[in-house]
Amino acid sequence: MKSIALFGRWTPRIDHETLRAWLYMLREREILLLGEAQFIEHWETAERTNLPIERFSERSEIVGAAVAFVIGGDGAFLEAARTVAPIGTPLVGVHAGRLGFLTDIPQQQLIAATEAILAGQYSIENRNLIAIVTEPELFHPDEAFALNEVVLSKALSGEMILLDVYLNGELINTYWADGLIVSTPTGSTAYSLACGGPILTPTCANFILTPIAPHSLTVRSLVLPDTGVLTVTFRSRTGQVQIALDGRSIVVPESTAVALRRADMTLKAVKLSGHSYFQTLRNRLSWGVDRREGL
Repeated sequence: MKSIALFGRWTPRIDHETLRAWLYMLREREILLLGEAQFIEHWETAERTNLPIERFSERSEIVGAAVAFVIGGDGAFLEAARTVAPIGTPLVGVHAGRLGFLTDIPQQQLIAATEAILAGQYSIENRNLIAIVTEPELFHPDEAFALNEVVLSKALSGEMILLDVYLNGELINTYWADGLIVSTPTGSTAYSLACGGPILTPTCANFILTPIAPHSLTVRSLVLPDTGVLTVTFRSRTGQVQIALDGRSIVVPESTAVALRRADMTLKAVKLSGHSYFQTLRNRLSWGVDRREGL
């Protein structure tokens, strides 16, 4: 392994000592660290010194990296995924945020995790992505995808919109709601879960349709195979709606047509030996904890 990339969001929860020790370990092993420019600037400000790290700001600058680490919360992971997924660089999530379903490795285990990766003690999980096509074109083709979800919602807080949703040309439903979340299994623990959607294990091959505050109480989340194409049209009193890809949002005319499908590429997520998705769920959601018994 000649080089690795580092992404992140700098927060007060970053463990400086662990980062310094990790950098020292990489230098000892003659592994070049390529650091995201903005993150390294914050790191140097916190350390009050210059760091021996080569910086990058473009995807093309890390094409040769064997693996990428991202330190922060799930938002940082989603940003890093948008950069590395198109070039196939495996991504490791190191938790320094608040909840963290995607960044599941504690930062205190950063060095141990790196040693395990160097020793080949890991596997790759291919996480499916949602690709979006709009008419007219709204997103650059290199970034027209989402790891967690695509959210189709009202543009103003005081209205409700109608969404006609089709699977392979067949009408599924007309949703009267604040909006609709189209989620991947990876995103099932994000916005969709907050709106009452189910949890799917990350390697499932499905989309989840979860309405946001639907007008009908009988409308619930729907799980579909991700082998088809979803198309959506809108109706809105204001003539506008909002489309968001993993938080990147844009307000568009209601006449905008949307098609969603499984992307041709995947995100390669690094899974360390001994790390369990169900353990992450138990830890993050406090499953099995009975506060009455102090357990």
